[in-house]
Amino acid sequence: ATLELDRPAWEPDPTFDVRRHVHHVALPAPGGDTELRELLDCLLMAPLDARHPLWEVHLIDGLATGSSVLFCKMHHCMIDGVSGAQILEHLTDPAPETVPSSEPSCPLSANDALDLRPAEGSEGLSAWLRIPTPAAALDGARMAGEALTTIAGLLREPSDRLPFNQPLSDRRTFAWATLSLDDVLAVRGRAGCKANDVLLAVIAGALHRHLEARGVETGQLRVRTIVPVSVRRSHERLQLGNLVSAMLPRLPVGIPDPAARLRAVAQETQELKSRGQPRAARLMLQLLDALPAPVEALLGRLAPEGLLANTICTNVPGPREVRYLLGHRVRALHGLVPLMQSMGVEFAILSYAGTVSITVTADPSLVPDVRELAGALEESARELVAAYRVEAEEVQRPVRSPSPCVADLMTRKVISIRPADSLLLAFRLMRTRRIRHLPVLDASSRLIGIVTHRDLLAAASSSLDRETVDAQVHVLAGSEASEVMETHLCVASPHEPAAAAGARMIGHKIGCLPVLDEAGRLVGIVTEEDFVRWATENMASVAATPTSARAPARQSPSPAARPADAAV
Repeated sequence: ATLELDRPAWEPDPTFDVRRHVHHVALPAPGGDTELRELLDCLLMAPLDARHPLWEVHLIDGLATGSSVLFCKMHHCMIDGVSGAQILEHLTDPAPETVPSSEPSCPLSANDALDLRPAEGSEGLSAWLRIPTPAAALDGARMAGEALTTIAGLLREPSDRLPFNQPLSDRRTFAWATLSLDDVLAVRGRAGCKANDVLLAVIAGALHRHLEARGVETGQLRVRTIVPVSVRRSHERLQLGNLVSAMLPRLPVGIPDPAARLRAVAQETQELKSRGQPRAARLMLQLLDALPAPVEALLGRLAPEGLLANTICTNVPGPREVRYLLGHRVRALHGLVPLMQSMGVEFAILSYAGTVSITVTADPSLVPDVRELAGALEESARELVAAYRVEAEEVQRPVRSPSPCVADLMTRKVISIRPADSLLLAFRLMRTRRIRHLPVLDASSRLIGIVTHRDLLAAASSSLDRETVDAQVHVLAGSEASEVMETHLCVASPHEPAAAAGARMIGHKIGCLPVLDEAGRLVGIVTEEDFVRWATENMASVAATPTSARAPARQSPSPAARPADAAV
């Protein structure tokens, strides 16, 4: 905006030509990993043309394997991580034989793109100002006070400057590590934390290795990361702009033991959530947005020079199932995050079809060995998996036949909530319906998360000093399902053997699996209670069988004669 007197605004490009944005590139022979990485680094470093829409796509052929790479580059002002994943899913197909439609399934108009107002009922600035009752006013004041105290603590205790926290050059490079989502979920279940905690612990372990290898003593380092938190509502799907808040947890890079490191991360993130740090960051952004543009620009220049965070760790759940592009299978997805301020290393986490990619974006003048840092991520993940003794055979046990399928056990009438619903509503539903798990669906009835009874207990932990149960529970009204829900989910299909689903529940130490049909719609939920009910019914039928008809106690029957064993 001219002289910063007004805010930037979206406007149409009257000379738009798609050929400026979509390019076809061939790798030089032999088209191996080295040639691909060098080309990707060059494409990443090249600035976008500010005279035209700030995005471009490169189709890269010539790989020795016969595969192709689609490199999508968009300015962060256009999309955030969640909308980027939504666009990616919108451009791909769930099956190779999908017939392209002549009309877009979700057309966007210029008005749609510019409508970035918060959804009705969202916890925006007006929600903080409109207090309906004195009791709610006290709770609101308490949460606001705790939030402001948290922000003040960040300013009083800046992070220590690391070797890669220096002024950035115009060079960029990146590398990635691919982890097993099964391993991440199994560690999550054993540790009793969130999948995001596990991934942050992996990153903390990699930074521990990276810094120690360069002679940096990590024992007393204060290292903090920005963790973006999406506040995008269901009706804002595929809209332009950034709709995020943030948490700023400390990364325990000085703890060498992987299990202790994960416990420290989980405790830190839970404390920040209970103090309302994501809501505090969101409130601050809304207050800044309400200021005149020149005032906001001036405050930006007067911001303290102390380092609030050393890096960024953004975590976006991608498609759970394999996707296809023009009939070709998408084998892998890797996200990218742009470097900002003096952060020479940042991390983008993206899950896809049973894998988790952690991409390291770096300034090679500050981090010349980004490939080694990606290797440190893999070593850190293996170390954490070994610490919790995650074994492949425990997660994927052989399935005996015959056995029931998930559809034979699952509950079909599923009670669900929306991401903007309050945790107080979730608590009341769980109490009145006597359930412990609530799937979270968006406006299109797509499964995007799950809230458990354990999540509610953790969210209400900061209210235990209140005198009555009602007063303790009332604090849940100030939080939404989207703030605590788990987004990296393990799901089942109706026709999957129940034994395989049960083995995953045991391996991941979870109490339920949402059940999705081939179109990705939620059709049921299978829980521990469903398995116990089925086993009890079958044991009752065995008990009613005459003794003469039963197999001898020490005889080893054939697999076909042991349907109950196969399901346990």
